[in-house]
Amino acid sequence: MEISVQGTHEETVPPEIGRLHVAASTEGGDKAQVLRQATEVVQLLSTEFKRLQESDAVTAVVVRPIGTSSWRPINKGRQQAPIYRASAAMHADFTDFVALADLAAQFGATEGLELRRVEWRLTEDTRREVENTCLTRAVEQAKDRALAMASAAGESQVEFVQLADPGMLGERPTESFAAPAPRMAMMRGAGGEDALSGIDIQPEDLTVGGVVQARFRTVG
Repeated sequence: MEISVQGTHEETVPPEIGRLHVAASTEGGDKAQVLRQATEVVQLLSTEFKRLQESDAVTAVVVRPIGTSSWRPINKGRQQAPIYRASAAMHADFTDFVALADLAAQFGATEGLELRRVEWRLTEDTRREVENTCLTRAVEQAKDRALAMASAAGESQVEFVQLADPGMLGERPTESFAAPAPRMAMMRGAGGEDALSGIDIQPEDLTVGGVVQARFRTVG
């Protein structure tokens, strides 16, 4: 007799990295001035990120090139003078969440700077370790389920015939415990702009999981 089952397991772990996403942008009628202002904002935050890297509060920083665009607004059917926009995206990986909160409070009201969101993440080594643990537990659960089904059918032992990722055995998985997209925390406090100095960034636990499908046959 053959028995096909699915095993699942998930682990909830605290984040190790808070990736802060930031955008610097300015607009105006003078292209050179707009570009200069955007550059100043980027340099201001880059300098702070570098300082935090040197103190090991930040592990990685990415600063995208400043891009420019322009458009001509229409007012009462007439095309107006062009408006220029300069912007750049940045992100930094914080391992010190107190330093992350301090930076958000310090720069949250800076003109031309938008603190967009925080992604709570794991290091690659930790993610792989947790995923391996989940797969191991999922295989163990699959065998336990097969043994329980075999026992109910009057058999006492089972052996593996096939073991695969979801869908590889032809059966559609009933559940999925794949790791979700990193959760995001907005950088605005409940009180809006005036509450920026009181931002309290709370790390959110992450769920990592594994799913396997297995086919057994009864023996003995």
